[in-house]
Amino acid sequence: MNRQTLHRLTRLGTKSGLAVAVVSALALPLCAQAGSFQLPTDNAAGWARANAGGSLFPNDPTAAYNNPAAMAFFTAPVAQVTATGIRPSAQFSGQTLDQSGAPTTGNNPNGFGKMIPFPDIAFVYPVNDRFALGGSVTVPYGLRSEYNPDWQGRYFGTKTNLQSVAVSLSAGFKVNDEFSIGAGVLGQRTKAQLNTVIDVGGAINALFGSAGLHAAPQSLDTQLNVNVKQKWAFGWFTGFEWKPTDKDSLGFSYHSRVDNNMRGHYNLYGSQEGITLLAAAAQLGPLLGINGLPTLNPNGDNANARLNSPAFASLDWLHVFNDRFSLAATAKWTNWSSFQELALYSNGQQLVALPEKYKDSYMYAIGGDYKLTDQWTLRAGIGYDETPTNIISRDPRIPDGARRLVGLGVGYQPTDHLGFDLGYQHQFVSNTPVNLQNQALLGASTMKGYFKDHGDVVSLTGTYHF
Repeated sequence: MNRQTLHRLTRLGTKSGLAVAVVSALALPLCAQAGSFQLPTDNAAGWARANAGGSLFPNDPTAAYNNPAAMAFFTAPVAQVTATGIRPSAQFSGQTLDQSGAPTTGNNPNGFGKMIPFPDIAFVYPVNDRFALGGSVTVPYGLRSEYNPDWQGRYFGTKTNLQSVAVSLSAGFKVNDEFSIGAGVLGQRTKAQLNTVIDVGGAINALFGSAGLHAAPQSLDTQLNVNVKQKWAFGWFTGFEWKPTDKDSLGFSYHSRVDNNMRGHYNLYGSQEGITLLAAAAQLGPLLGINGLPTLNPNGDNANARLNSPAFASLDWLHVFNDRFSLAATAKWTNWSSFQELALYSNGQQLVALPEKYKDSYMYAIGGDYKLTDQWTLRAGIGYDETPTNIISRDPRIPDGARRLVGLGVGYQPTDHLGFDLGYQHQFVSNTPVNLQNQALLGASTMKGYFKDHGDVVSLTGTYHF
């Protein structure tokens, strides 16, 4: 084989490899979004209690989504609006290197650092002394992270934006004065924006440098942007509440998995030479014995993937010591182990299927209320929230670790009908290690170090009792 033929074949192989790089980059970010940013569907009082007690506190309309059985004990209609802002922080400390071992150019910004607002709305209407109806608008999943396109870790992710909005209708029925059941249905709308950068120069060196074809790492950078959404996906939930004594309430709730078939588009930006290399990969790959590569459009094309929200269950307990002091506890399980693989498709062809291997996670919390006067109530709580992520799925998009929760808050009831609550929660996260090696197809860059994480939540609720 002469050198000209070798040069031609190595270039063809590069094109094929880079095609796989694109589809890998398309798929990898999505898996992270499903992992570790499930949001508690709580009001300000719940955030202040570190999310302890669920919706067992009297006349808490978040029961319309969290546990509809609790609605059966309402004595009058209640409407509630909550505005919550979450400000996560994740600062990387460590080293990122390109394929040649040189430090990756760029700065090291905090990719989170911005307040992310979202609403929760709930309403409960007791039809009679046994039966109640409820409705809610909640945000059960959400995340926003944004790094500069030229930051040092750009080959592991730049911009991520995910939000799921759930609209629910539910009913609760009181079997007797001690026991109630409830059930509901929900429709969920989800959208995601996912951007990353591919080191095309590093990929050429990693794949074909030994054959005499070389390029400068961190050259020919190509940015891949993905926008997908699910208009409506549906699920259900159910629960019960049992009052074994006049001072105790025990509640259990279960929410089903929601299957999201996300559809949208991908687009390529940046180096025109890098984009051109991608265009002919599917046709030229078989010349090197590489079959089954997808057809990629340099001008962008459609993309779709399944991004399922896992089932979860919660066990809650509330004890009323006296007319001033109440204490609650919660244990919550989320079935993240159902998320084992992510597959991405375009035009009916499977682009890639990747293992994720998430694990089930648990959250434990204890918190309560102390009523100072008829108008003022103090709240506090502590909790521990596990992460489902592992070394396969942890990256700069969600450098998530187990969280220790501390909450504080205050409630003010100026009239019998109107009340306001303010809650604050701080989330302590231990330094979260990251040890990533990009496959050769993505440029063979490395990231090793840790993220120093924490989070702050501020929530304000207005409640009206009719």
